[in-house]
Amino acid sequence: MNSFLFFFGIFFRTLFQKANFALPAFCLFFILSASATEAAATYQQCIACHGEQGQGNRQLKAPVLAGQSAKYLTRQLVNFKVGLRGSHEKDTLGKQMQVLSKQLVTNKDVTSVTAYLSKLPAVKISQISSGDLKNGSRYYQGKCGACHGGQAQGNPAFNAPKLSGQHSDYLKRQMLNFSTGIRGTHSDDKLGRQMAMMAKTTSGKELDDILHFIAMQD
Repeated sequence: MNSFLFFFGIFFRTLFQKANFALPAFCLFFILSASATEAAATYQQCIACHGEQGQGNRQLKAPVLAGQSAKYLTRQLVNFKVGLRGSHEKDTLGKQMQVLSKQLVTNKDVTSVTAYLSKLPAVKISQISSGDLKNGSRYYQGKCGACHGGQAQGNPAFNAPKLSGQHSDYLKRQMLNFSTGIRGTHSDDKLGRQMAMMAKTTSGKELDDILHFIAMQD
């Protein structure tokens, strides 16, 4: 059925484009269904690490993708493709993503799969987290909330990703990567360099309390 929808949609899209006619509603339905099917098929190569529902995999150090903004996901995939992220010699996981991202066509696969992921419902993950929630809230609001939102929900207008519902150890690893220069040092990665600067302002128990606060927002 999925293959039928895909080819049916492509057929009618091509037909009406060549005829320069507006697409009727029933054709639009099939085209949208075909696009969704194509995006889901593209995502199949990501499932082994990131899970069928984009829930990530803590053991494989793969982050949650479901519900993240398409804008953020697109930027990160493109950054991997062009070498703005994952080029540091110590970024083993980033190098793996670089290889995988280069298999995706930017204006086709990347845009379709990130739109698909952004529409997946948020998943409930099991968190391993501890800390001082009150202090975590105070530190988070003072250093992170202005961009990432009061409940760590993210803010696409500020190019700030959603942090809630993400594995705490993934977030901690990225903060370490930012603060040690493994991530966010490329001259063309303006947003990455901003985060690298902010990451250096917190560490130790303060960072653990911030991550605990974020974990409690899920």
